[in-house]
Amino acid sequence: MAPPSWADATYQLSPSSLTLEPSGSRSTGSFQVRSTGDEPVAVEIRVTERQMDLNGKETRPDAEDDFVVYPPQILLQPGQVQTVRVTWLGDPTPANELPFRLIAEQLPIALDKPEAEVTTAVVRINALYNFVASLYVTPRGVSSNVVLESASHQNINGQDALVVQFHNQGTAHQLLTGLHLSLTSGTGGQTVTLNPEQLQGVSGENLLAQNQRQFTVPWPAGVPVGPVTATFALQ
Repeated sequence: MAPPSWADATYQLSPSSLTLEPSGSRSTGSFQVRSTGDEPVAVEIRVTERQMDLNGKETRPDAEDDFVVYPPQILLQPGQVQTVRVTWLGDPTPANELPFRLIAEQLPIALDKPEAEVTTAVVRINALYNFVASLYVTPRGVSSNVVLESASHQNINGQDALVVQFHNQGTAHQLLTGLHLSLTSGTGGQTVTLNPEQLQGVSGENLLAQNQRQFTVPWPAGVPVGPVTATFALQ
């Protein structure tokens, strides 16, 4: 049996990203949860912090004290759309943009149905789907400032690899959209520029404010293995 895909999900969450201001009328925003199946679906909405380590792994402590989510639980009939309002209650004057996750979790529900005589063995798998959206509380005047801190060679399991480390020293997140990375050999002087297709797993990634991220890609052809200097551009 093939595993369920996101196309099988019986509801959708939109938008995928929402930005609030820390005070005023724009400290409230809304998401929509839409039923796309032919049976009722129960969904719980909650907000978590979004902490990210050097490798991009997220930790999500609960953030319920900083937000009001209404309604926090919904039961959607087929085709129904429910608006969920999210209001920031935290610091009205944060120094940096604050990143969060809004998570929609499908809950198991049992609807009373007439019992039918079972004449054959039946296996039914009910897959429960979670959707995760980005939620930012962004004060006015913040901006990103991404610097490339290092680029170096590492031998990982016998394979030559390029390890790059970025640091967002700014006060707002930055997507590494359209990343181009230029490498110059420290021995032969050759220069190679890698495009987004060659930087899969790096290009498009998110650097949260005041965060560092480290990425590893195969060592590029055309550059002698060894020390390199690197520059980058976002397009």
